[in-house]
Amino acid sequence: MTVADGRTNGLAIWRSVLPVAALVVVASVQVVLAKTASLTPWKGGGFGMFSTTDSADQRMLRVVVAAPERSEIIEITESLEDAAKRAAAFPVPRQLERLARLVVERERRHGRPVDTVQIECWRPEYDAVTLAASRRPVGELVYRAEPPAQTGP
Repeated sequence: MTVADGRTNGLAIWRSVLPVAALVVVASVQVVLAKTASLTPWKGGGFGMFSTTDSADQRMLRVVVAAPERSEIIEITESLEDAAKRAAAFPVPRQLERLARLVVERERRHGRPVDTVQIECWRPEYDAVTLAASRRPVGELVYRAEPPAQTGP
């Protein structure tokens, strides 16, 4: 065996080991995030979709907008849909805050006052014996909006 053959064999081993190692790392990170940070098992490169109904589409977001003389649950509009799906799939403060900022911007664009936005994320859960459906909270944020910028003198 020549030096060149040794390098070729070493390269062949890495070519076969590297994809397996990458798969193990991605799956491990996904499992950890699903268990510790409420990432839906359907996201993040894991294989949880084969064992659970906890997908972003099955999670429920409740968005409450409050201001003086106003407190209401708002619907997720088309302009908020992408941010809402991301927040539902991975309800960590950064994703929830992004959605809250977009809600504030949208409400103010439509001339509606906003002081706070409260976002709650709930996942489906089923009783092991009765299979009765319920929801469990997996993320919550109360976002205090900055006062709107003053225009004019």
